[in-house]
Amino acid sequence: MKQQAKRPTCPRYLTRRKIGRGGIALALISVSITTIYPLIFVIMTALKDRKEYLLNRYALPKEPTLRQFLDAWNYANVGRYLGNSAIVVITAVVLVWVVCCMAGYALSHLRFPGRRAAFFAILGSMMIAPQVILIPLYAMLNDVGLLNRHIGLILVYVTLAVPFGTYLMTSYLRGVPGELVEAAQVDGANHFQILWRVMVPIAKPAIVTLGIFNFLWMWNELLFALLILNDESVRTLMVGVANLRGQYTTNIPLLSAGLFLAAAPVLLVFMIFQTQLSKGMTMGAVK
Repeated sequence: MKQQAKRPTCPRYLTRRKIGRGGIALALISVSITTIYPLIFVIMTALKDRKEYLLNRYALPKEPTLRQFLDAWNYANVGRYLGNSAIVVITAVVLVWVVCCMAGYALSHLRFPGRRAAFFAILGSMMIAPQVILIPLYAMLNDVGLLNRHIGLILVYVTLAVPFGTYLMTSYLRGVPGELVEAAQVDGANHFQILWRVMVPIAKPAIVTLGIFNFLWMWNELLFALLILNDESVRTLMVGVANLRGQYTTNIPLLSAGLFLAAAPVLLVFMIFQTQLSKGMTMGAVK
């Protein structure tokens, strides 16, 4: 039997290894600090009143107060904007699930003319920058009367999210054996029953990952929301928080409170689904 090669244990090797690990740890700590510090700064600023912030911007709050959070919720209409964002994002995520699951099943297990061409056309649409279609999109929504309506923004989000979602679901469902589909057809199940009772339970990891990605993107999206929703009563949370910035002066503690309220749902979703999100970063080409 061949003996396994032993790792060198000379002091020079161990020193290099410790230095390498120390450098990696230092780099990760630096990245963590640059990521966490802005959130801490926002929270500290939101806990100050305007006078204390102007006197010392970077110090800890001497007399913490929740007044800015209450003002942001009540007087800046953050509560209403939060509800609008919830309506738009939840509806769009559910519609993306429905469309992408059906498209992924059809492209992975059904045989029909033009299947490969349709799949490559969907992949090709992912290469189109959304900013390119701003002007024609605005004109089209204006013509059909969908400006300043939640359904207009929902349809835009679904349209932009479907290509990647279809690619993800198609790649995942291709790993499902075709014998399962044939067995279900022998038992008399139609395609919708196969999709709901066979494919959806198997593809739950991909479905959850797709929902998390879309939620994080749609919740933080500002460009299309600002373009489509100009009426104050239908604005999403990110648009409402962006409007807290004044033309000449800005109440920075109030703006910080609004930013934290806008980021809180995203942080909550990330903390709950961080394991699934990390697995989803490598999902797509393989099951």
